[in-house]
Amino acid sequence: MQKSFDNQLQKPNIYNHYLPYYESIQRQSVETFEEICENLSRLIQLQELQPGFPLWSSKLQQYISLYGFSFTKINHLKLINFYLSILSIENLNYVNGKICFDMLTQLTRKTRLITRDDLTIDWKLLYRWAKNVLYNHDESYSLIAMPKNIENSFLCCVRSCRPYFSGMATQEILDEFRPCLCPFDTVCGDVMGYWDMFLPVHLPPEIHHQGFKLWLTEFLDIWETVCNNPEWEQSLISLFSFAAWCNIGYIDWEPWIARIFTRILKNLSLPVGNIELAKRTQNYSIPVVATWIVAMIGNNSSCLQYLRDLLTAIKTFYHPSNTGEFQTELISFLSILSQTFVDRVYFERASHSLWYFNPPESHRLRNEEIDEFVNCLKECAFISIFNKNHLDLAAETCHYLSQLRPQLIVPPLVELLFSSIDNMIEPHRFTSIIGCLAGMPRQIVRQTPDFSQGQTFVLPLLISVLPGIDANDFKKTSITFQFLNAILMLITCVDCSSAVHTRNDLSEIEKEVCLSTTKFEDFISELLNRIFQMTDALTTEMSDAILITNESKTEDQQIGLELASTISSIVQQCSKPIFRMVREKITNFLATYTYSPKISKLLTGLIHALLKSNPVETLKYLLPQTYERIEKILSQSDTLILNDHKGDPELTWCLILFSELLCARGDTLVIYKSMIFSIFHRCIHIIHKDSHEAMAKAAKNLLKSLSYVYPIDYRLTVENIEEPFIDFLPIRAWGQHVVYDKIQCKFHIPNEEEVDFACEFVEKFIYLELKILNEKCTTMCNHERFRSLTLIHHIALGCLRMVPRIESKEVKDLVSSISSYDSKFQAQYSVYAKEPKFKENLRMRLLIDIGNLLDHLIGYHSDDASSIKTALKIYSLSSMYYGTFEQSINKSCNGLNNLKFLYKNKLCGTQQNPRFVVIQLIAIQAELFSMSNFRTLTDIDQQVIIKLFELSIHRYSEVRRQAQTYLFTMLSRFFFSYQVILDRIVELLNKPDEVDHDKIKGCLYLILGNDSIFLPSKHSWVILEKLWPSIASMKHAMKLSTQNLINCIMEKMYRRYNTVAIIEDTNEISRQAAINLWHSLDSDELELRKGMHDERNQTNICSYTNLIEKLTSLFYSDTL
Repeated sequence: MQKSFDNQLQKPNIYNHYLPYYESIQRQSVETFEEICENLSRLIQLQELQPGFPLWSSKLQQYISLYGFSFTKINHLKLINFYLSILSIENLNYVNGKICFDMLTQLTRKTRLITRDDLTIDWKLLYRWAKNVLYNHDESYSLIAMPKNIENSFLCCVRSCRPYFSGMATQEILDEFRPCLCPFDTVCGDVMGYWDMFLPVHLPPEIHHQGFKLWLTEFLDIWETVCNNPEWEQSLISLFSFAAWCNIGYIDWEPWIARIFTRILKNLSLPVGNIELAKRTQNYSIPVVATWIVAMIGNNSSCLQYLRDLLTAIKTFYHPSNTGEFQTELISFLSILSQTFVDRVYFERASHSLWYFNPPESHRLRNEEIDEFVNCLKECAFISIFNKNHLDLAAETCHYLSQLRPQLIVPPLVELLFSSIDNMIEPHRFTSIIGCLAGMPRQIVRQTPDFSQGQTFVLPLLISVLPGIDANDFKKTSITFQFLNAILMLITCVDCSSAVHTRNDLSEIEKEVCLSTTKFEDFISELLNRIFQMTDALTTEMSDAILITNESKTEDQQIGLELASTISSIVQQCSKPIFRMVREKITNFLATYTYSPKISKLLTGLIHALLKSNPVETLKYLLPQTYERIEKILSQSDTLILNDHKGDPELTWCLILFSELLCARGDTLVIYKSMIFSIFHRCIHIIHKDSHEAMAKAAKNLLKSLSYVYPIDYRLTVENIEEPFIDFLPIRAWGQHVVYDKIQCKFHIPNEEEVDFACEFVEKFIYLELKILNEKCTTMCNHERFRSLTLIHHIALGCLRMVPRIESKEVKDLVSSISSYDSKFQAQYSVYAKEPKFKENLRMRLLIDIGNLLDHLIGYHSDDASSIKTALKIYSLSSMYYGTFEQSINKSCNGLNNLKFLYKNKLCGTQQNPRFVVIQLIAIQAELFSMSNFRTLTDIDQQVIIKLFELSIHRYSEVRRQAQTYLFTMLSRFFFSYQVILDRIVELLNKPDEVDHDKIKGCLYLILGNDSIFLPSKHSWVILEKLWPSIASMKHAMKLSTQNLINCIMEKMYRRYNTVAIIEDTNEISRQAAINLWHSLDSDELELRKGMHDERNQTNICSYTNLIEKLTSLFYSDTL
């Protein structure tokens, strides 16, 4: 029954299925969706737009990001009609209009889910908004202020809704605008813009006579007649391009192709000799032109020949010596042309045909045309590789061309690389070519019926690029590691030579590849040797006492990440003998390594890689030895080493090594429990900064390893890659995708021993440190206090995911709304073998103790900025931290998007990702659920905000600055929590007598806010009535710094303020759509709430009137 229901859903998020709490997710997705529909429906039926409609629309967006389109087609259509009905409301506020545009774009972006038979959208509704958004003259006179990016939101919305315009829409649109079509009138530009925006081009073939056939010939004649490149020509070109793309095979472009390419060449505005032509008009949009060209190819069209002639004519301009602004467009032209061609091949050969893209068989691309297209572009693409300013675009072009025909792209580039390795005259050729090859790893290593030769290049390429690891050339080293990582992620490092004798189904190329794999061990050994040589060179090239710049730190971090990822790729999918060799070499090097802050992060990355692959064996050989080294150092020295601020380099390195080893899987650490506790007991009070930070990090790593749920197997394949190779041959898995039914995603689920270990560790050490701070804070030195707080901070980071939210009453009536602020259902799933138990709620203990400590520090140790900063971190964590930070998730998402782009090949089909990419997607999905919890404000959260507010207006600037950072994070997390501090800010600004300048400055910084919080632009006339006059009439702006702050606030208000509606109503259409979305409310409730609606509008009118009167009075009284 459940499976049958799942089949009715539109497109649920497939990655939720692999999470260990999938059943809970299924249940909650249904409950949450019903709650969202209920609240949206109630809001519109009861005529409330602010603040409920934006809030619950954002919850719908969040629902889609977490659960996908986990609703039926009927509900999908109801949501679309609901937001369309909101747009029909007369005088709808632009902010709410933008919300509707964004939601409609989101709901209609997967066009394949809804056909034209399911949905019809009236173009006139969007046309009315086009006049308001794109051609609104009130904005130029500052009569209204529109939301930022509303134009882009609207255009995206129209493009998504356009496939659902009715068959009669074309004639209606032509009749509406033809009377205004005069090339000598500026209105002509508006008309062309409307046609480009609204004319339906997605109509099915049987009603083409109601579509482009009504206007195409006429518009082409207009375009040919006008040769002075008017601005509206851009709209016409865009319309032709889109019509061509959506109607491939149904429009005969042959009579026009020569004129089209002539115009394109002319419009490139290329220089003649040394004279660069002045641009009188804007050039054609490159994506538009590229789409048009690709759409015209097929059925023996002459388009490909004209494209070849065009590229031949402009080929010299691609040479790196011909520099100029034109090169950006030229190389972008190649990139977008190849990308669009790949899209067309993908759509035409997709296993499930798309209702909106279905060219006739006769006009679909043939293999010969694909060959010709790749040959046509590749010469210019190869030339562009050596253009230093546009290497990324050139590499992107080769990336797409290699997807089409790897046999035409990969071998020539490999030959170029081999010829560049020993080229001393042009060393940059090496980095350019290897950067290009790094963008097509899957095409190199993957066996396909058309191209299996790429695998023969793998070992020669890996060996040949090793000289690129050069400590004196950061760029070359970085790009070499990028290439190695890209290839090694997709292959298994296994000696398969024995397969030649045990299998009789190998092709000649497979035999060659199997024999070449004997070189893996030599390659990896040489790679490690070069890494160790680079490490030694970096260690000795400069003294650690010399100041290290931020740029060098960034470079070291980047190389460290790439190095760790490269070794991780090797050890996760290599044979056991190779793993032992890698482990021995790394272990031997670490045993002789002398600590250097500059290099330690490079080496800890190697340890992390070993742990990720085989934590049992890695811990077996490293943790006891590290423990013995630490014990030996401590036994040979007196206790003064723990109180020595200079520290002992060997001990510091051992502690750093120890902290990294605790990143191992939790169940593998349990057997070393006594050893781990012993090291913590002996070293936890060490004063040396690097050493105590290592111990704090060790505590965090240990707790995360023991208590977090995370994937533990990121291999390319789950098959047995060891000999004999009778059932499975590893080289055949190189670069292959994973079938989603065979992912076998394994999670670390904390068992009872791990939970007990984590709880015991927390209670042993965090309470000890809190006790020390409570009893000895006054007598402690700054270093000792900072050490203690750093440890508490890291323990909190590691364990607070296990600690439930503090039970506290929800703060009501922050704003007036008929809906609640937050969902009744929290996406928090416990999968522990046993529930973690502490003797009290640790969050509450931290709030009390650290809150008191902050008061003491600020009162008596205000010079201890480091301790105050750390205490503020702990204090804010207690209220809003549940295991991860939004910034870390965003960083992971960005990295994953880059990885998906690198390995994505549309022509392989949908959902054809390598296994490790899918596992990362699942891991991020698990983290996203933990971020969606607890957004409503409770009494405890309110106390934290008030405390942070008081510190944000403190007399010490460093305290203010740090407190403001955490206060803004709190305000952005909890809905409407800014109401807690608003009245206090207004009170301080309006104080008639002399006020502490630092408090005023703190208030102004809070008003200035950050990217997510800006109080003067809140959509509430009540708030604006309080805040604007207070800022305008400030009597304490005597200092220049304060005046500059006020100016910054005014500038930001100008940029961020959106016109706020005074009277907000709904209409009958929207109320009926709301009823359809959920159900009708009782007449008694409707009557009861009608008074609230009238009261809200009356309050807005009063607040608006008062605000205008106050500002006018201030203006005329010379108070400003």
